[in-house]
Amino acid sequence: MTNDAAMLEHAIKWRHWNGGPDEDIFVEFGISAPQYFQRIRRILTGSGRGAVDEDVVAELMDVCNRRVLPPMARAG
Repeated sequence: MTNDAAMLEHAIKWRHWNGGPDEDIFVEFGISAPQYFQRIRRILTGSGRGAVDEDVVAELMDVCNRRVLPPMARAG
């Protein structure tokens, strides 16, 4: 399994819980949570997402936006 595939699998599993704890992300992938969620957005908008259902993609993008964008950017 590629690192992108492992990250996407993790994101899908944790999407109902706001993406999972920052500490788990760091231990599993060795990057900060903002870097992880930026990477997930890149995967979802590229060709690496495979056959992920559109509803799941939308849920994941919402999680990524909540975890990456500052609150003021989300409000507008």
